[in-house]
Amino acid sequence: MNHYPRIEDLHTIAFDFDGVFTDNKVWLNEDGKESARCDRGDGLGISMLKNYIRLKELRAKIFILSKERNKVVSARALKMKCECHQGIDNKGAFMRDYLGRNKYNLANLKREMIFVCNDLNDLPVATLGPCIVAPDDAHPIIKAHADIVIAKLGGCGFVREFVERLLHIETLGIDELSVIMQ
Repeated sequence: MNHYPRIEDLHTIAFDFDGVFTDNKVWLNEDGKESARCDRGDGLGISMLKNYIRLKELRAKIFILSKERNKVVSARALKMKCECHQGIDNKGAFMRDYLGRNKYNLANLKREMIFVCNDLNDLPVATLGPCIVAPDDAHPIIKAHADIVIAKLGGCGFVREFVERLLHIETLGIDELSVIMQ
């Protein structure tokens, strides 16, 4: 599969955080406090995606799914007004529970769910069968399982590129673009 599912068919777009919204690096100060670098364009991409879903009255739910429990993740999710699930040691179990609670059919995941990820701890979700989108610097095993690999590095405009491709932004009229950019 080298194309995106139709956004109209999606019920879920889940994002890993580290290595997707960040360059997978962390700065650590002498007090043990962490900080990370994120791309502002990626935040704008999430805003565009949320506005498009609202404009078109689509059902897709967007959230971050992170193994880390970290104030950096919380702060970025809050800034993007994005639901965030942190400290998830077993992402596969979390997603199976989420899918079961919402009565989503696993057989339809390839066209109804996108998981944007980059590393081995994402494999339990990848093996459930959603459309997998990965940055160019993802772990080789994730890239091998990915349906789409974008030639951008995590934390360097990768999420924005993903959103623009998913929305087929080049086909949107100026009026639609104006609305989703608000």
